[in-house]
Amino acid sequence: MVWGLRLKIIYDQRHSLHRDPYGRHPEDPRRVEEGLAALRASEAWGYIDLVNPPEPDYSAALMVHDEEYVDRIKRESSLGFHYIDPDTYVNEYTFEIASIFATAAREAALSSIASGEPYFIMSRPGGHHAGRRGRAMGAPTLGFCIFDYTSIAAKALFDNGYRVMILDIDAHHGNGSQEILWLEPRALHIDIHQTGIYPGTGGIWSIGGGVARGTKINIPLERGSGDSVYSWILSHVIEPARKIYEPDFLIVFAGFDAHMEDPLTGLEVTEDTYAMFGSYVGRLLERGEIAGSLSILGGGYGEGAITSFVAYVEAMLGIREQPVIGEEEPSPGVVSAIPGIMDLLRDAATRIK
Repeated sequence: MVWGLRLKIIYDQRHSLHRDPYGRHPEDPRRVEEGLAALRASEAWGYIDLVNPPEPDYSAALMVHDEEYVDRIKRESSLGFHYIDPDTYVNEYTFEIASIFATAAREAALSSIASGEPYFIMSRPGGHHAGRRGRAMGAPTLGFCIFDYTSIAAKALFDNGYRVMILDIDAHHGNGSQEILWLEPRALHIDIHQTGIYPGTGGIWSIGGGVARGTKINIPLERGSGDSVYSWILSHVIEPARKIYEPDFLIVFAGFDAHMEDPLTGLEVTEDTYAMFGSYVGRLLERGEIAGSLSILGGGYGEGAITSFVAYVEAMLGIREQPVIGEEEPSPGVVSAIPGIMDLLRDAATRIK
């Protein structure tokens, strides 16, 4: 059943200027171009508006990052192509392009909450590993990321009186977003990620601090976790947490690197999981249970990322039926911790209502 939604996809061809000229880095412009080509060939394309981002407002990054860090990125970018850490490169275009998508994240969030239409930002370079001052939570590198678009979008909504639920489905923990929002009770941040890989953060009892304690929910998964585990998490963690917290807006950090074909991870997810999450977003919008949504492109470095991206969008629009997936519990440590974490979330939600 097609929901009647139109998806605004924010795309700027200039993203391709941020690239490793030697073609050796997995975070490559082809990820975006091949994804859009596949979407153009799908039935979903008739329900999509491709829009340009606004011109960069360089203050957007300063909403969540220290001025010293932003200035450093600008300076490093001016030096041309080089690596600023063992994982992360910049070139002469990086600062400008990251600023474009930082601005787009802010403006798309506000446009979506005003119109009720879903947005998807085809952003590069990545974002969710970049903390307030760069490397976050003791991570050794920036993990391909420059500015944290997720936190920028969330901050724009906070400043206008809204509460936000962030669902990070990238296979790597969103340590930058979580560091920035650690003390922020207006953000329910749920992060599902593979344990034992970069950045090595996001334990089950990393739950936020101060008045935000209980609003950060981390679900670390063992290698080999697949669709049925993600289905259990949606039913037993994500949706119950949403009902407790009652957010106005949903931000999805849409990483497609949990797919079984991804070369950098070890999860066993198929397109069905991404269709499940896309359908979840679409149903919440259709039922009026959230006032808007913004999806932000995350990781995904194999062929499965392309098919998963299309599945996510098609299901969000109601073109692809929500798949029927059985449920399988994650590790006993995760399962046993969930009731206590939900109690803490309930307390936090009560305090800020």
